[in-house]
Amino acid sequence: MAKIFDLYTKDKDGNDVSRTWYESTNIRYSECVDYDNKPKTLRVVFKNGTQYEYNNVDVNDFLLFRDAPSQGKALNEYIKAKGYEYKKLENADLANLDGELGFRMDGGIFVFYEGGKLTIKDNKDNVICDREVKLTPEAFDAVCAALEAVGKQLYTEGKGFEDEK
Repeated sequence: MAKIFDLYTKDKDGNDVSRTWYESTNIRYSECVDYDNKPKTLRVVFKNGTQYEYNNVDVNDFLLFRDAPSQGKALNEYIKAKGYEYKKLENADLANLDGELGFRMDGGIFVFYEGGKLTIKDNKDNVICDREVKLTPEAFDAVCAALEAVGKQLYTEGKGFEDEK
């Protein structure tokens, strides 16, 4: 198999998204939005950063592509040859995609604080902690320092801190 890492997440609209990184000659990454009871939207990123979006993709064609031993051959056979509507997108940020892959494969932790809510997720986006709590920037930094002290690599985002009074 050419798959390196699979991840299922939700997009901002609550749709399931299959995100997969590959060890392939030509293809680096794919992302498929799984709309309930509707054809899928597939985005494919090539190793040079070029990316295309294929619309109304049948779920079976997507699965055959994603799980094939060669994504390049599968893209030609199951996606391109079937004439799915497509468009070329702006080039992908490969450094960002590769950085995220490394972070996720190393068991990174995501720590978010916004609007009085602290959320901590593991490398597969499973929620570890989801709490309503008022934090100062110093308290947020202390939470992050505690996680780093036990060997966790962090991605953090904090905004909307309460002013300390």
